[in-house]
Amino acid sequence: MLNTTLIDDLVDFLNEALKEMRLPTKDENIEKAPTVYDGYLPPKKNPSRRGEDTEQEDYPYVIVRYLGEEDEQYKENVVTLRLLIGTFSKNEQHGWRDTLNVMNRIKISLGKKQVIGAASLTGKIGMALFEEHPKPMWHGVMEVQFNLPQVVWEGSVLDDY
Repeated sequence: MLNTTLIDDLVDFLNEALKEMRLPTKDENIEKAPTVYDGYLPPKKNPSRRGEDTEQEDYPYVIVRYLGEEDEQYKENVVTLRLLIGTFSKNEQHGWRDTLNVMNRIKISLGKKQVIGAASLTGKIGMALFEEHPKPMWHGVMEVQFNLPQVVWEGSVLDDY
């Protein structure tokens, strides 16, 4: 339960941290902050019947995805999360900058906060832009690690203290 709570808390934190950003969408008249989702993008409400790329309507976004965790008994419980970032820009030369700016905002916000719910940032944050982009959509990925409180099992050595 702690790992799902961390994901929910991180989604809330990122929505707040990114709410002031204004990034392009498919509609040239609309700019908006990235929407943060847990796990995956939601299903399309109106799938395209003419083969149009309805995926573009989701941009900009951040997806918080659980990768795994390592619980070293009596030491630490480290959870690894992947953040997938997607932005939309018709600027073929500099469209990648929007994705990088979102990742920078996330990195700086996490660095300032350090603690999300019951989890604390381990200090390890990885960032990368995808080499290939289906322009005008741009993507990046971040990996973030958190320490979660450990579960103490009944009958363990710690029960004697």
